[in-house]
Amino acid sequence: MELTKRQEKQLTKVFNDPKKLRKWIDEIYREMVENCKEITEKKVMDSLDVYSITVAYTLRYVCGFGKKRLPEIMQRIWNNLDCFRTGYLSIEDCIQELKEYDIDFDCILNNKREGLNDDNK
Repeated sequence: MELTKRQEKQLTKVFNDPKKLRKWIDEIYREMVENCKEITEKKVMDSLDVYSITVAYTLRYVCGFGKKRLPEIMQRIWNNLDCFRTGYLSIEDCIQELKEYDIDFDCILNNKREGLNDDNK
């Protein structure tokens, strides 16, 4: 990155003054944290969108849900997402309840992780 003369002078002043340097570091740090939060939130929202599309597509073409049932089920799914976000539903409670129906998320997550590790060998 090339700096202008003005930027070079400003940096020289900052590095020669510990208080200014600390202030500059704090500003950069806050900007980086805020930037990371924004990027993370966008990635989470993008992932939720992809997951919702995948669920809707699967319900439509694998389970045969049509114009009446598909929107109803998707509304319930989105409602559950909101319940998780607000704390009305606990993810741990749901995981435990689903184990009774032979859906073990710990097993699924561990298998996915192992598969990722195998690819990196």
